[in-house]
Amino acid sequence: MSLEETVNERVSFLREQIDPENKPIVNETFQLQIDVLQNADRERIALLMLQKKKQLEIAHTIYESDRLFTELEALEWLQRQIVKNP
Repeated sequence: MSLEETVNERVSFLREQIDPENKPIVNETFQLQIDVLQNADRERIALLMLQKKKQLEIAHTIYESDRLFTELEALEWLQRQIVKNP
């Protein structure tokens, strides 16, 4: 399976998790992961992760920290997939 197919499969899985019966924050988390996976510059993934970690160090709110953790989680998943599917 190619990297693109793997990412598309993950995005489809995340979309299936979005449900009107979920709390809004849960659906927002899934959507944020989808956005990161679809828009991340795969050539600069390590740099993106470093930027998010730096932003996390200076985050001022729990909402901001949660958002950054979610983005980092998606980027880390993507990085693992890039290593598996160069």
